[in-house]
Amino acid sequence: MGDVALAFVSGFGGTAIGGLIGAVAGFMIGGVAEAALLAIILAGIIGCAGLYFALIRRRRWSLSDLGFRSPAHSLLHLLWQVPLLMLLAVLATAGIGALLDVAPDDNQNAIVKDAVEIGPASIAAILVLIAGVVPLIEEIVFRRILLDWLRSKMPTAVSAALVTVVFALCHIAPPAMLYILFLGTGLVALRLWYRSLWAPLILHAFNNAVVSSIAIAVVLT
Repeated sequence: MGDVALAFVSGFGGTAIGGLIGAVAGFMIGGVAEAALLAIILAGIIGCAGLYFALIRRRRWSLSDLGFRSPAHSLLHLLWQVPLLMLLAVLATAGIGALLDVAPDDNQNAIVKDAVEIGPASIAAILVLIAGVVPLIEEIVFRRILLDWLRSKMPTAVSAALVTVVFALCHIAPPAMLYILFLGTGLVALRLWYRSLWAPLILHAFNNAVVSSIAIAVVLT
């Protein structure tokens, strides 16, 4: 349990602290747009720094310990697995969302709109952080540390289900939670099949890049 607690505190604690500092600093030097951008940047930087110092410097973990080992299968399978899993997640979200009357969350576009008002630099920063830094932190915390700890206590299927549910609940907004629930199932499946974090990280990063790009395109048009 020590590694799980350490990862959550260092990763998400650092992210929360960075986001708060960035938001306060942004409001002091500008407005909502500056606060949103600085919050995203500092959240990513401090979250990664927290994991680095907690796991790599303190625990002396290697990349292999973090889950980035040679995959059990060729990553070329991702050429069809990534689009298929994303499509299934979209279709499942649309179907279940319609049954549950869960509407899309306009607040996501509002946040993006506030951030991109600054200009191209902010757009690039958002894409790098959301498509690169955020997936890295979440994959290490959820699909490496939490999943492996749960698997040492209970059957793999139960562990995978619990990780997926916790991962979805962390995304707060109901529409996002529903989509992440289905996407998270694919992320766990890739982690277990490849026995490595490389595959789920690639899916996670690609998904975030696509979703962020669509949100930015909607705001800019």
